Amino acid sequence: MNEKNYYLAGMVLYIFFSISIFFGLLINEDASGKGTSNDFKNTWEYVLLLKENYFIDSSEWTRLLPFHYIFLSILYELLGSEFLVRVLFCIFSLFIPFIFYKNLRLKFKDINKGKLLILASIIFILPYFRSSAIWPNPHITAIFFLLFSVYFFQKWYQLKVKKINLNFILHLIFLALTVYTRRYYVFFFLYYFLIYFKYLNFKDFVITSLFVLLLSIPGFILIINFPFYLDSTGYNLKFYNTFLIINSIFFFYIISFIDLETLKLSNFRAKLILCLSIILTIILSYFFDYDPKLGGGYIMKLSNIFLGSNYLFYLSSILGLYLMSKTFFNNKNSSFLIILIFFIFSNNYMFQKYFEPLWLIIFFLILDLNFVKKFLRSNFQIFIVLFYFSIYSITALINSFYSISINHFW
Repeated sequence: MNEKNYYLAGMVLYIFFSISIFFGLLINEDASGKGTSNDFKNTWEYVLLLKENYFIDSSEWTRLLPFHYIFLSILYELLGSEFLVRVLFCIFSLFIPFIFYKNLRLKFKDINKGKLLILASIIFILPYFRSSAIWPNPHITAIFFLLFSVYFFQKWYQLKVKKINLNFILHLIFLALTVYTRRYYVFFFLYYFLIYFKYLNFKDFVITSLFVLLLSIPGFILIINFPFYLDSTGYNLKFYNTFLIINSIFFFYIISFIDLETLKLSNFRAKLILCLSIILTIILSYFFDYDPKLGGGYIMKLSNIFLGSNYLFYLSSILGLYLMSKTFFNNKNSSFLIILIFFIFSNNYMFQKYFEPLWLIIFFLILDLNFVKKFLRSNFQIFIVLFYFSIYSITALINSFYSISINHFW
């Protein structure tokens, strides 16, 4: 395909998938297995109460920070209809793949823009993106801010002389808004501070630190007045659960992007990594005590539904750890980010939605990864990825429609 045909294919997919979101809205689609729609319905009373007072205790409805719900409350006050709020939020959500595309264009200037548009359009068919757009969820609001933060960071990072400017300030502000929407994205601040320390002079680094501290003041005020925001994070130290689940979910998202060369045991180091991955997974599986009805990811549920065990899940964890070690642990930046993810996401409940489309943002926008460069140079693999995620989306919809996992686990 030439560049014109790639772009035409990307435009067709973008428009078609956009329309499919509104069709999903009309039929009340929830590919998350009713979880996202229930979240929306259970917090709507809180949204209505926010019309009278923004500073109220939300513990009866949600443990999440109030920024997203205040936004919905303002929309409802303007529109006067729950359904119109959902329609407007769907329109708002359509910009996320576009902002992702603009980020891709900024980072990969020499790559066919049609191919990048096809890649960005894949976000539309991710089940948790769709359900979060159709049933207004903080997940969408946080990703919106995160993508803007990454965009302005890229514009700043591409400068030869890195100093505080408007792009840098906007990056910090949008990242703060991301955290005020979903707390667990705080790990991006920790990751980026490593880069600030590396590239900024001492004076600018101190100014940056003070500005971030200033941005965090509303968060401290909320925690002081409503301590449950800190107490109810669900965080735990069961890293043996976290480690296996994150590796499995990582494998699920990365497998369609890599080539056979990456999978090969081409040298002693690769063989050693695989052996260590097997040994570590076997050891951790002995302590593993996660209930698959409370999340755990697509492969865990698939494994338990069809095999009645976690064997397929453990295999995906082995391969996920192997691929993560080969693709990420080659420089300190990517290693530090992965360690942060394992640490921050250690929770009582591990849902795949936490990483959708987070892994894609990390793969393509945050880090410089060799498998990404290989993938983007390929002429056909983008369509394999499109097919892979289409199957994923269709099976998630079938599961939601027939309540397969709910009937199986409950």
